[in-house]
Amino acid sequence: MEALIDLFWSKYGELRGAIDREDEPAMAILDRELDPLMLAIFGSEESDTASIQAQFRFALDLLNEEADDRSCVRRNAHLLQTLVERYLMPQNKASQARREAVGGEDMSIDEATAGGILDEVLLNRISDRIVVVAPGYRILYSNETNARRHDMAREQLVGRHLAEFVGLHRFRNEFQPNLDKCFVGESLSVTYADEVDGQTVVMVCRMSPFLRSSTMIGALVVIQETADRRRRPAA
Repeated sequence: MEALIDLFWSKYGELRGAIDREDEPAMAILDRELDPLMLAIFGSEESDTASIQAQFRFALDLLNEEADDRSCVRRNAHLLQTLVERYLMPQNKASQARREAVGGEDMSIDEATAGGILDEVLLNRISDRIVVVAPGYRILYSNETNARRHDMAREQLVGRHLAEFVGLHRFRNEFQPNLDKCFVGESLSVTYADEVDGQTVVMVCRMSPFLRSSTMIGALVVIQETADRRRRPAA
């Protein structure tokens, strides 16, 4: 897997050079060479942790590299979602057993993310907003509750940078430093007030490392919204 990825980036660098030179024949050749490489990288279902991690890292690097091209962002976000569905949301017997066990009862985040697996059915039944943020601060996963808050389809959120939703200033000063701590194993939270539908709402964002087979996938962020009960000065 690493060899395929290295070859892709080598060809990708050559393509960038051809674009700078406006060398159209070279551009056409390199485009044709890159497509099968991408298919080989994303098309194989790997079993070893190193290869899976390499696939995720490649998808995120490609998103960051082509972040200024909206059409490329959509394509790369789709490829990233393919990896999430393949490795983090498999519909297996263990997942089905967890669903049957909780039945109509309230379920916990731990039950819905046991073993580094995102149980989509359970996560969509939880009233809190839930996202998984990858190193690089892009969204890997969103549950339905969070998607509804943004009035977007869940697949539209995948690959987007977190700063787009919390604001650049708040991201740089609060979320980024705390996410960096989360990526190395800490659990922590960020609390802030925001305007939602004309009302002030307190957002409590609890962050914890999201691991699979001891491999860091990202930060599991659980967002709870409560009404602002702070005393307001008399008019």
